[in-house]
Amino acid sequence: MINIDDLKYFLRIKDTSQDNFLRKIIDMTTARINNLCKRKLSYSRIYEILSGKNENIIRLSNYPVEKVDSVMVREETGTFSADLFGGKPVEENLFCEQDSGKIILLNGFTLPAGNSNIRIKYFAGYIENANDPINELPPDLKWVALMMSAESFLKSFQYCGDENLTRRIGLERMDILKKDSGSETKYSFTYKDENYDSILEKYLSVKI
Repeated sequence: MINIDDLKYFLRIKDTSQDNFLRKIIDMTTARINNLCKRKLSYSRIYEILSGKNENIIRLSNYPVEKVDSVMVREETGTFSADLFGGKPVEENLFCEQDSGKIILLNGFTLPAGNSNIRIKYFAGYIENANDPINELPPDLKWVALMMSAESFLKSFQYCGDENLTRRIGLERMDILKKDSGSETKYSFTYKDENYDSILEKYLSVKI
């Protein structure tokens, strides 16, 4: 969802000593956002298994959808070997609402009834510099991913020159006592997590 160079710039890190750790943080952040929104938000190739009910409307679990690559049917052999459209072009036999993941089958096609008998291969999610503008990573979602990753890094414990000593990078609490002309003023700072709910709410899965 975000790349390591952007995260390092965000954290003002210039060396490569913590690159592996930062990549793991990005992966964990992506998984966290996906879980919160109940769908895969990072761009990927997806195989989704459905149970057909003789319907012609499908709601994919993940979106925005760049394209649907295939709709396969599992026959008695147990493998998804039958093309629903009989080899005809996919784009001529379905309409896809890219932003919602809703698919409407055309030309009389429906999903045959069965238990986990349909496999749809498609490409969906957000990425920077996307081929299709519908998949371009929104600025607010990128900000959330950067902030979540930064928080994870700042809350971690890092070596500070001695293998037996560690320190928490992030600010948990800091008290400052200022003395001036015989008077004292105390300032207290506490590190708090950002609240992402208001931003991520609009990315929650609409599939029921």
